[in-house]
Amino acid sequence: MAPSAPSARAADPDLAELGHYVVTSHPPGAVQCSARCAFTAAGATEVAIAKSNRIEVRRFQGASGVGGLSGENAGGAFGAPASGGSNDDPFPAVLALPINGRVVNLAPVRFPNAKRDCLFFFTEKGGYALISYDDSLADAGPSNTTSDVPPIPITGEHYPVRTHAAGSLKSYTASVLAGGRTSECGPLLAVDPLFRCLALHVYDGYLTIIPINRGYDVEGFKRVPWRRNASDGRGARGALPGIAEGVPRASDAPSLAGGSGKPAAKPRGLSTGPFGEAFNLRIEERTVLSLAFLTPAGTKSAYVPQAAVLHQDARGFQHVRSHGIDLGRKALIPNGHLSATNPAAGSSRKGSMENEGLKPSASLMPPPGEQLKISKIEGGSGCLIPVPPPPKAGDATANRLGGVLVLGQRQITYHSSAEATTRVRPTGGALLLAHCAVDEPSGGNDENVVRYLLGDERGRLHLLSLVREKGLVTTLHLATLGVASAASSLGYLGNGTVFLGSQFGDSQLLRILDEPVPTGTASGGMDTDGAAEGSPLADTTLLEVLAEYPNLGPIVDFDLRPCSDAPPSAGKHRQSAVATCSGVARDGSARVVTNGVGLRERASVAMGGITGMWALRAKFEDGDDAYLVQGFVGETRILGVQSGGEDEMDDSEDEEEAEGGALAEVTIPGFDAAKSTLFAGNVRADGSDLLVQVVEDGVRLVDAATLSLAARWSPFDSDDGSDDDAPAGFVTVAAGNESGQIVVALRGGAVVYLVAEGGATPRLRTVTRVTMEREISCLDLHPFAASAPAEKNGNMMDVDEADAARATPTSQLVAVGLWDDFSVRLLRLGGDPSSALEQVLRINLGRGGARPSDAATDSDPDEPMGEGGRHTMARSLCLVTLDARSAGGGSIVGKGASPSAAGTGRGVDMLLAGLGDGTLLSFAVDRPAGGKGWAVHSRKEVGLGTQGIHLVPFRHGATLDSPAAAGGACVLATGDRPTVVYLAGGGTANATPKLNYSSVSLAADDDDDDEEGRARSRNLSVNVAAPFRSSLLFSNAHGSSSLCVADEATLRLGVIDDIQKLHVTTHKLGMTPRRICHHAAGRAYAVGCIGADVGTGGEANEGNCVRFFDDATFEELRRINLEPFEMILSVESVSLSINAHPRDGRAAPASTDAPVEYRPFVVLGTAFAYPDEDEPSKGRVIVVECNSGATGGLKDDSGDQMHRQVRQVADLVLRGGIFSIAPFYEGNVLVTCGSKTMLCQLSESIAVKGDLLLNQVGSGHHGHIVSLMVKSLASNDRSLQKSQEKKQHAIVGDLMRSISLVAWYPKHQVIEELARDYNANYCTDICMLSSNVYLGSEGHNNLFVLRYNPNATTEQARVRLDNAGQYHLGEMVNKLMAGIAPQGVDPALRPMARWPPLRNHPAKIDITIGSQTLYGTVDGTVGTILGLGGKTLAFLSALQRAMDAIVRPVGDLSRGHHRAWEQDQRRREACGFIDGDWIETFLDLGGPTMAMVVAEMNRDKRWRIRDEGRGFEAGSEDRQNMMDADDQGTAATAGASELTVEDVLGAVEELSMMH
Repeated sequence: MAPSAPSARAADPDLAELGHYVVTSHPPGAVQCSARCAFTAAGATEVAIAKSNRIEVRRFQGASGVGGLSGENAGGAFGAPASGGSNDDPFPAVLALPINGRVVNLAPVRFPNAKRDCLFFFTEKGGYALISYDDSLADAGPSNTTSDVPPIPITGEHYPVRTHAAGSLKSYTASVLAGGRTSECGPLLAVDPLFRCLALHVYDGYLTIIPINRGYDVEGFKRVPWRRNASDGRGARGALPGIAEGVPRASDAPSLAGGSGKPAAKPRGLSTGPFGEAFNLRIEERTVLSLAFLTPAGTKSAYVPQAAVLHQDARGFQHVRSHGIDLGRKALIPNGHLSATNPAAGSSRKGSMENEGLKPSASLMPPPGEQLKISKIEGGSGCLIPVPPPPKAGDATANRLGGVLVLGQRQITYHSSAEATTRVRPTGGALLLAHCAVDEPSGGNDENVVRYLLGDERGRLHLLSLVREKGLVTTLHLATLGVASAASSLGYLGNGTVFLGSQFGDSQLLRILDEPVPTGTASGGMDTDGAAEGSPLADTTLLEVLAEYPNLGPIVDFDLRPCSDAPPSAGKHRQSAVATCSGVARDGSARVVTNGVGLRERASVAMGGITGMWALRAKFEDGDDAYLVQGFVGETRILGVQSGGEDEMDDSEDEEEAEGGALAEVTIPGFDAAKSTLFAGNVRADGSDLLVQVVEDGVRLVDAATLSLAARWSPFDSDDGSDDDAPAGFVTVAAGNESGQIVVALRGGAVVYLVAEGGATPRLRTVTRVTMEREISCLDLHPFAASAPAEKNGNMMDVDEADAARATPTSQLVAVGLWDDFSVRLLRLGGDPSSALEQVLRINLGRGGARPSDAATDSDPDEPMGEGGRHTMARSLCLVTLDARSAGGGSIVGKGASPSAAGTGRGVDMLLAGLGDGTLLSFAVDRPAGGKGWAVHSRKEVGLGTQGIHLVPFRHGATLDSPAAAGGACVLATGDRPTVVYLAGGGTANATPKLNYSSVSLAADDDDDDEEGRARSRNLSVNVAAPFRSSLLFSNAHGSSSLCVADEATLRLGVIDDIQKLHVTTHKLGMTPRRICHHAAGRAYAVGCIGADVGTGGEANEGNCVRFFDDATFEELRRINLEPFEMILSVESVSLSINAHPRDGRAAPASTDAPVEYRPFVVLGTAFAYPDEDEPSKGRVIVVECNSGATGGLKDDSGDQMHRQVRQVADLVLRGGIFSIAPFYEGNVLVTCGSKTMLCQLSESIAVKGDLLLNQVGSGHHGHIVSLMVKSLASNDRSLQKSQEKKQHAIVGDLMRSISLVAWYPKHQVIEELARDYNANYCTDICMLSSNVYLGSEGHNNLFVLRYNPNATTEQARVRLDNAGQYHLGEMVNKLMAGIAPQGVDPALRPMARWPPLRNHPAKIDITIGSQTLYGTVDGTVGTILGLGGKTLAFLSALQRAMDAIVRPVGDLSRGHHRAWEQDQRRREACGFIDGDWIETFLDLGGPTMAMVVAEMNRDKRWRIRDEGRGFEAGSEDRQNMMDADDQGTAATAGASELTVEDVLGAVEELSMMH
């Protein structure tokens, strides 16, 4: 992640930032709710997990029934169950679905004739849907399409789910309940155990009942292609089977759903397919805390569904009552009655019960004595658990209903009116937050003991057992199992395994042990901080952590830590990490989110001048490498692996990294050590194990057993039988593979093809020789994988992976790059020897201003480059088959990879070309088929730095036992920004595999500090690299990859992390973190924490403190304890000027001659939260100095730690809490104190020389309710402030009064308000995007953008901030900060506000990026907001509209309705924002769907505008004047302006790489 310079964002005056692109960089991890189900496969044990706007389905591998990920329903990971993935994760994710809405409740629904569960979910805005898994969509895709089956039925169907019912429940109930107040306890959902109905509590005083049609045929459901705008005159395509009757379309929603947003004439309510007509029931209970259905005995019941309600009355007492739901009469039967209030029970109910297969009864309700009623139960109760009745033992228990458990803060109560039993069990005084029943999915449960798992707020997990004797509950037994994360949901999976979902900590997969073990010995380092002192589990636990799934939420604050000290204006790569405050109480932690792949260094040695490296095995079939061949100028050195002995390399300090081996210099007699090696490798030829070395004067073949020279070839004495009269020359470039194919290039442009032959007398045979028109710059002949998809009659052929691993496939091609030629030639190797080295394809690496299909392939070698072409030739080539197994698999949360990254091994043949200017080009290669020859397509261009690139293929995740069969192929691109290129996606046939780029972190400390005493770090460039596997040197238990890399001076051996975009490192704090900042001068993090200690004398002291940690090791350096009742509110790292002592509260006069001293500090803002005060009346601004010292915190020669100095230098007491601190111009700071905004300045003390004083300067600004935050464009980099100091502006965010723009006038020493937003927005954070554009987030999960117009003609317009954009994010944003999370293209490499086109979309699509902002949410999401120019906004808006019309969303929920601004009773359509998550879904669509989306954009004709669109309004329907026009003023012709799939795909890929 890279911070962006504010001056760079505002430097381009021509850039009009008219829109913003909102996209998720790290998905949410907080679990809202979960439910055990069998969603994707019959008999499977799965858990559906709701995480904000995503539903994730995970399958338990250890349960009986469906084991593993195999079976008929196995497919991919994104949109279908994965058949691959990591075998280490016993609980892998098999499905991930994005939802247009924040999911607040979900529950499985099983119809009698279905083998799998449907899933009903409900969103925060009232949207609902009933979905089921669809095998046909999971298996459908373009590759499965034949001429007999048209592609239209699968077009637009991207997700493998069927939507059986969908709509907006809030719109339906709002039309019935005018003015109904939304329930304060949130929407509650309960499902009848016999699946007769659903009950929802959305509005106070009402229950919404949804009858379930038990005769509904789930498998008989049919659909038509999704077409949101079916009424716009275009309609749906094709005559296809109809959708299930009564399923409402999104366009039918009566609110803002649908394309036009126009309300329907009449609300349709709920569908009549799987559900009956919904109805609302009036209840007397107002504040409903929990809702559940009582469980009947058996699969049928003589009574109507019994809904139990836990509620609280106006006096604070809590009660439990049950009511009957008469589905036939759509009426409520209150507690104490036997039937509905209308005495005419009639035959309608009888007929209804007969339709349900039940016997009519004279009584619809249990006898009054058996109806549930509990009054004045223990205070603090918050949850009801229905308890099943004992099994039927005769007529007496045939119609018995079960009881309920009431979970309270101080006790657990069991009550059953049917049994006339009440049992109470005291608890430890903690809130019980989650529960689940303990029942084995395979059956065999004890009927006399009913068990439940309970999780409390302290993270403790309890087992509650209800013991029955003679059908009556006699005992409640509560046992504490151990301490885990604070649970928000629990799910028992069987075999003693539990899934624990958490909102405030990491979700976990736990195993319940039979015997207690000491804490810390169980996997995951379980502690017992929450165990009671003196309890049996104080030092032991019954829980074992099998897997953890990191959750960044709630992100209260975050900051960026640059990994290099280069300023943004320097143009160097500047990679950064995001440090977050996450978790609550004992789950509190600091999380460091880094981008790219980390290299864990195991050993290093000073060794410069390496020109090439190759790894050799002692035997061809060995899994370990034995030799590391290093080429130097004029010599070759070889390091060999030896067991034991002295290691010549400097091993790292950790003893665990010493694996019992060493590298020492050895010799191979058959190798020529006096010459530079150009290529070396293992060869298997005719059963012989051989080694090959290519030097400048020839090729040497060495026997692998004896290491002696077996054969030699020289260009000076060879007779290749060629007619080429070119003189022989030295070898300049060479390449080979393990099958014995060797191609060498000689001086003069000659290319010689050799084959190594084994047997009794190995030899090198010359096949042919050709001469190219220029010198050769690079060669590559890696064979494509034999297991890559091969087509036969349109069907995929299965290839045994183990056989493919043992084989030594030959290459059919050699890729050749020429000097002074911007092209790559593909020459034939396979087939007839007489046709060897014939050119089969010439690939022009430049765009040439043409389309990819035209520019990528051309047979004319002398074709001039186009205007957009470049003249940097290829320096390295790589032919490789990439597959998605290289991406982190298994636990998508635990490993950070997206669901689409856990692929099934689908291979894509690729050609990669590294250029001399740091550019990497990639092409997908099509093999000859159907009479067609070799072809390339899908050109992609990425800038990875400024140095030349060398490409090194390797297999990530390969094991030592089977290095070729396991793991996935990927490529390391060296240079000043080493990057791993890998394939992700393609888990299903309707998902497109795509390239991903993860930079490798290779940071090292320089010996010298900078002029300010700060220890700098720089990113090392990698010149050469080679994969190197050794069980003696590296621990490869988890299939990680080990590499040897070298720069100008050092050779390093290390192990790379999982290949993924983002890595999360957790540092446990044991207390709640509240604020964090990175202090570059001290190389430390400052973390403000809230403790839970109790001071002496019983005085409450929350133990609040500020802790300083080393930014590399996270070792605690110092802790500053705050005063009693003092809590941290703000922390900021600023560079302050030391001024002369001000007089009369005025700033010291600035002298242009005398230099001003600037020093870095950490400024803290606190407040005293006294119990008797509603608002703090006192606070402090504390200035702390943190210096790295002479050694930067490293150990000195004696081994003692040289601690960094952390000391308080000044403080200022103010009347109110210090809610926010912001750096300001001229070395000052702005602080907000209560309702005031003021300027503070650091000055020298007159009384004591050397002391510093912090003073308020001038007059602050008053007039806010509570000034929560203040931001400015001032930077700590003083070189960036000169152009901004003319206008010293800042913005202030208020608790209720939105954003105000203020200015500091140094001459008058006053802060005055210039303009404000007059809307009532409850700000959670704000950010200045530029001097006139401001971004804010508010408490209803919305984002908004304001624009200041200082050039307005009227004063009324100048004092108003205009609303330029509004968008519903769906998550609470706690922090906005300038910065970006780049995945492939670093903006620091191109510090221009106008982003240059990187791919083949020259004039049609202009990608223009302005501001770059990161945000963090309560649910753990880290996202990016990019400012868009007018042309980019027009293009993305057209793409968004086209996808809304073509691609069916999950649950048919309208994206427009979800993103509409909603605040209290106000609703407005979203404008000025682009949904980046939806846009980037385009990359995963199938080919036919992509084509339809692009065709829709071309019909729309609004994707291109004439200029940057100043005056452009998102709500305007008349935009024809801004479209491109010819000289006559008419619209441009369709042929000249039509988009292609390649155009759109390239633009979206470029955007996806910017975060």
